[in-house]
Amino acid sequence: MLRSLLVTLLVVYLFLLLTLTLAYKNAQPPPASERIRLTPFESITRDLSRGGRGFWVNIVGNVVVFTPLGAAFVLLGSRPRLWHAALAGLALSAAIEAAQSRSGSRFSDVDDVILNTLGAALGFVAIDAARHLLRPAREPG
Repeated sequence: MLRSLLVTLLVVYLFLLLTLTLAYKNAQPPPASERIRLTPFESITRDLSRGGRGFWVNIVGNVVVFTPLGAAFVLLGSRPRLWHAALAGLALSAAIEAAQSRSGSRFSDVDDVILNTLGAALGFVAIDAARHLLRPAREPG
């Protein structure tokens, strides 16, 4: 019963994630020269130094939005591994960024892939740590 609920929540999460990242279109599409950003850490460095909305939307948002994916690996996996969650975050994020670049109306940024992958890994680590902390202590013997 719980597993079915978790799978349903994962499907709803993935639907919302894809809707959020692929359905929205900019009213004025960016010029082709600005649509794809391939320099690692360029946006991250910029938004860290400036702070404000860019920091919250780009950095925090990209990390947080992928934490449920990493958490799902712990909650649904029989033998969860951090690298599986990180690889899934990387693959899903790269696929989303590729689709966004093909749409012609969105920005694609390698930093989004980095932050999304980090988010999936952090989601895994947080739930795995909570699972270990909440596990009943074994009796010696």
